[in-house]
Amino acid sequence: MIRDTLDCADCQLRPLHPSDADAIARACTDPLIAHWTQVPHPYRLSDAQEFIRTRAGEDHVWVIDAGGLAGVIGVRNTREAMPGPLTEVGYWVAPWARGRGLATAALIAVRDELAQAGYQRIGWEALAGNEASVRVAQKAGFRIEGHRRQSLVQRGRLVDAVVGGWTAEQDVPELVAGQWQLQPVTASEVPPDLRPAVSSAIAAWVARTAVGGYDRGYVVATRSSAGVHVLGEDAPGEAVAAARRYLQAQGQAVTGEPLPPEWL
Repeated sequence: MIRDTLDCADCQLRPLHPSDADAIARACTDPLIAHWTQVPHPYRLSDAQEFIRTRAGEDHVWVIDAGGLAGVIGVRNTREAMPGPLTEVGYWVAPWARGRGLATAALIAVRDELAQAGYQRIGWEALAGNEASVRVAQKAGFRIEGHRRQSLVQRGRLVDAVVGGWTAEQDVPELVAGQWQLQPVTASEVPPDLRPAVSSAIAAWVARTAVGGYDRGYVVATRSSAGVHVLGEDAPGEAVAAARRYLQAQGQAVTGEPLPPEWL
């Protein structure tokens, strides 16, 4: 569940209020926001009121509040996928609040909130040449992945975009379960029939005896919209239970429901 209010360095992220309309309208008349974003131009108070009412199709929107409205950050185009949902982020900062690191702080807070909720990738894009947005994304741990030629429509014409994203780290530890050691594996280290499942997993282990290194099956953790499913493939029950305990201790929403057939 994505929270409506998030704390971050030097600001708070909160929901939109009808009273924000004046500040949003004032910010969006700024030439830089008009140049680098797709807000209406010229921007009127009625545009701000419509944005607050509809969120312009965004799935989640927060005001960057630093003693008053300092900007807006939101995510959209969210979709379910394996091993977890994907989304895209966008943001702008009002001219009176720039130079204070608020966009970076807000982006980090949203990134961490989405990661905690199980999002695996957050996409980002900006008009080519928007170096300020690039710097914010990089400071928040996003990687710039390239350029797309004439891939955005801006004021009725096709323009180039710079694109990137952030992907959740999958740090899979070694676990111990009685005589069994669960050792992390990658898709290239499992039998061919298991590679599709492991390549889309949030964690995968081979169950191996502590003495002699005898292998006995695999444990795979996969996320669906129902939560995290821990699946044993010819693995001992102790090994599967140890993986479940580890993931639960990490705050993962482990579920006992079967993995939906379309996710297999």
